[in-house]
Amino acid sequence: MRFSTGLLALAAATALTASACSSPAAAPPAPPELVPANALDGVLLSADQVDAATGTTGMTAHPRVDVMSDHRNLLPNLNCLGIWQVNEAGVYGKDGWIALRQELLRSPDTDAWRTLVVQSVVNYPSTDAAREFFTQSADRWSKCTNHNVNITLNDKPLPKWRSGELTKTDTTLAIPFTRAEATGLASCQRALAVDDNVIVDVQACSRDSGTVTAAAAVADAITAKLPGRASS
Repeated sequence: MRFSTGLLALAAATALTASACSSPAAAPPAPPELVPANALDGVLLSADQVDAATGTTGMTAHPRVDVMSDHRNLLPNLNCLGIWQVNEAGVYGKDGWIALRQELLRSPDTDAWRTLVVQSVVNYPSTDAAREFFTQSADRWSKCTNHNVNITLNDKPLPKWRSGELTKTDTTLAIPFTRAEATGLASCQRALAVDDNVIVDVQACSRDSGTVTAAAAVADAITAKLPGRASS
């Protein structure tokens, strides 16, 4: 009986020692802070910041818009529509997203521009909803690589348009395209990025360069300005 009592005392002492030495379980990481609709204006780049991202000068911003465009009558192929234009209602849908801000900038600010950028941000009610749109866009864009788009408006063909190869990561999509115009060939890039509950949607074009990567640069700079990130 004394032997059993000793064993019990030893076991109790061992348990107390183990309890004293153990550290509390680490708390799970906090969920990412959602970006509210009233923060969207503040994350779009200024004209000077767009100048820096595109390597140009004199960009002039046009009034911002907060509604989707709808060009499905011109291009019903949704796989290519999302590449052809930024913020298309046929691609984003009527529901799901909460708010958007879009802005066009040109240098010089005439129809004979040499550099053009359309920057936009769209926020969703959750990170999962934004990620779902990004995944859907990745699938659609992959079906419109190395593709010619022929569009007719008022019985007249619009300038020829051709996409290139898609570059994809877990958070960004980028694809080049070219379009022929009366003032010459424009080389462009489309970029789409997801960060928390925000989609960053950008188009950049140049008539002075055969390779354009400015859309991805603008998207990166916008992402860096989202609340909680380091200021760009």
